[in-house]
Amino acid sequence: MRTLFGVVGLLCLALSIWLAARRIRVRWFGVAVTGRVVDHEKREIDESPTYLPIVAFRDIHGHEHRFTSVAGGSSRSPSQGSDVPVRYLPSDPTVAYVATFLHMWAAPLALAALGVAGIAALWGD
Repeated sequence: MRTLFGVVGLLCLALSIWLAARRIRVRWFGVAVTGRVVDHEKREIDESPTYLPIVAFRDIHGHEHRFTSVAGGSSRSPSQGSDVPVRYLPSDPTVAYVATFLHMWAAPLALAALGVAGIAALWGD
């Protein structure tokens, strides 16, 4: 069982590194703009609704883009019509994030913690 936890831990750690690298790339090479929440996408997670903001923004050329945020909650927050900070890659505007700690760093950090815990299980009693 410890081996299984170790393997899952390594996979979680690898995924967290990949996600963090994508976000670091957007942080270093991306452009900051203001986006607007235009709607919310409802997803069922463990039989509970989760609402992910759908954000529209204009790139440096004036073209509008939309993306569904990677983080959400049990309510439609931020509300429709709210302005939100966005970072995107000018070379590929489909790579965009709401530029807040939750939206950019929660998933990589949570996966890193799970990864470390899984790997630590290999050396447990």
